This record gives sequence, C-alpha cells and structure tokens, in this order.
Amino acid sequence: MFKKFFIPLTLLAFFIFPSVMVAQNNLTEKGGFVVNANEEHSFLFVLSNRPNDLPELRTGITKYMWKFYPNDKLKITQIQVDGELKDVPLILITGFEDKAKAMEFYNGLKTNRPDFMQMGMTKDYFPLTISNYEKIIRSKSLNGYKPFFQQNYL
Repeated sequence: MFKKFFIPLTLLAFFIFPSVMVAQNNLTEKGGFVVNANEEHSFLFVLSNRPNDLPELRTGITKYMWKFYPNDKLKITQIQVDGELKDVPLILITGFEDKAKAMEFYNGLKTNRPDFMQMGMTKDYFPLTISNYEKIIRSKSLNGYKPFFQQNYL
C-alpha cells in the first residue's frame, strides 16, 4: 500500500514545482551556482595580475577585518588555482555565518572605502557560498559567477 502512494506523490512533486526545477536547471547550465542564503559564506577578492605588494594588500585586508569585524572569527587565505585562474591571485575570507553577514561585509567595503580598495589591485570582489566557491575551484574558472552574483545578491 505504501508503494502505491509513494510513486504518485513523487510524480506530483514534479508537477507542482516545475518552475523550481526549471530554475535549478538554468542555474546548472550557467555554471551550477545555487542560491542558499542560510549556507556559510566566504568572500573572494580577485586581484589584478600578480601584484608585487601582495603582502601589503593582505595586511590591509587583515587590518580592515580587525577594525570593523573584531568579534567575527574571519580568516584570510591566499588561494592559487590552475586553469583560467593560474595568473590571478585570489584572497579568500572565510567565516561568514550566512548571506546577510557576507553582504554586510560587501556593503561595508563600499561604504568605508578602505585604503587597500583604492590601490588599484583589486579587480573584483564578492561573497559566495562554500558550495559555489567549491564549484569555482573545481572548474578553475570564475565564468558565470559575476552575473549570478549580480542577479542574486545585488
């Protein structure tokens, strides 16, 4: 008796939620990025080429985190990736509880305009979920993430 109801209920879900499935398929086709506001977030700085004063930039970001987010347990890491990102230094900040906290950091950069943001070394920056970060690392490319970010975060 259980099997008779299980299959129709499963199929019913596909008919009730087709728009969710279509949206998920569209995201998958465009890099597989998924919105999950409650998932832990990171923050990625995409730097211009290979700056000579990268340690100075890391120090600037660290000082900014200590000044504006002293009680948050944020960690900074320099990332090296092969593929399309081989010559693009990346700095990752981890420890954001969710999308709201990561966007608070993003908006703080826009408002506070710290010195390291005005040095011309940062090409791009954005928050992303741990899952989306892993997809970028596996694909060794940022293709499709910026439009995804603009559509789903801004």
